[in-house]
Amino acid sequence: MAMALEGVRILDLTQVWAGPTCMKLLGDMGAQVIKIESYKRMDTVRGEPNARPGGAGIYPDDNPGVRPWNRTGHYNDRNRSKLDICLDLTEPRGVETFKRLVAVSDVVGESFRVGVMERFGLSYQELKKVNPDIIMISLSSQGATGPERSYGSFGATLEQTAGIASFTGYLGGNPTTSGTFFPDPVVAVLGAGSIVAALRHRNRTGQGMYIDLSQRETTTNIIGEAVLDYTMNGRAWEPMGNRHRVYAPQGVYRCQGDDMWIAVTVKSDAQWAALCGVMGEPALAHDPRYADVLGRHQHHAEIDVLIEEWTQARDAFEAMRTLQQAGVPAGVALKGNQLLENPHLNARKFWDIVEHPEAGTHPYLSRPFLHSKTPGATRMPAPLLGQHTEMVLREIARLSEAEIRELAELGITSNIPIGAPEEG
Repeated sequence: MAMALEGVRILDLTQVWAGPTCMKLLGDMGAQVIKIESYKRMDTVRGEPNARPGGAGIYPDDNPGVRPWNRTGHYNDRNRSKLDICLDLTEPRGVETFKRLVAVSDVVGESFRVGVMERFGLSYQELKKVNPDIIMISLSSQGATGPERSYGSFGATLEQTAGIASFTGYLGGNPTTSGTFFPDPVVAVLGAGSIVAALRHRNRTGQGMYIDLSQRETTTNIIGEAVLDYTMNGRAWEPMGNRHRVYAPQGVYRCQGDDMWIAVTVKSDAQWAALCGVMGEPALAHDPRYADVLGRHQHHAEIDVLIEEWTQARDAFEAMRTLQQAGVPAGVALKGNQLLENPHLNARKFWDIVEHPEAGTHPYLSRPFLHSKTPGATRMPAPLLGQHTEMVLREIARLSEAEIRELAELGITSNIPIGAPEEG
């Protein structure tokens, strides 16, 4: 299979969600991605090394197994198509070894708090001394400059500081998160595109670059219309639940069955007339109360009752098909099992079935794009902790067997995390 990024080598120091997913996408497209961890500080989504059965549901069958750090769902989803080595960057020999990898690599990615790479002695300025055309990307919380540059965050806090949470709650309610770490996958895709752009620039000019990607600023970019409304009209958006500031009606309505719902959006008078026709109430389209979008906003509560009377009597999927055929945007609120069984996603081969040596065989998210010539693929399951350490040091860093043994004896390349129970 053709690979768009074949020949590109990436050193992946990122953790949790945004950075690892960014690098996974590039690995799926053919880049050789080498994830670098340490027995002192694994990627935190590997979980606790002494985890017990049950709890958060992050392990297959809630069973952490003998080596739980190799079995967590989040890690194994976000780190496919990668090699993995253990290298302690708090030790000078670890830093020296990392630099040998930098010398033969194209990209270094990291998502530490600002200042951590400098303390390692691995700032962009230092890496350029080793490899003048290296590309480095920092996917930091707040960006590499500014008074809050050293702050840390997760997606749920970024939604607050970026401004999103101030208007995603219920009407008249308090700020509310999206329910997931929404900024992370957005940052991941943007980061992958930024790296590809930097590679193209280097191909044309021979020059590497530093990419300062602020996760907070990426998230604020999503709500440009809210910022524009304030700068132009002095109007600060407030929570409004499932409604829309322009389109009406817009809502999520109960259907037949246990906890089944459908979202319906009407953005024009023509779509409103189509919805009325589908519901068997064509006269509503000419009712002066609902004749235009302003009227429908004013009488939104009344319209919601009418729509839900219709949806409650119907299967959600049947209602969606009927509305879509009439030209009314509508979609079922799918649950996890329904996503896996969804005929559209399966027809597009969206799920990658991956066999992992310790976590078992499961469906995973694939790529949100299809390249006709270079489609990409999950090239290997997520690696075990330190699975490729010796191979990478021998074949890529070009260390001798004696040097590899010495690093292991010094504990710089240990693949047994602190706190791990003894096997046997």
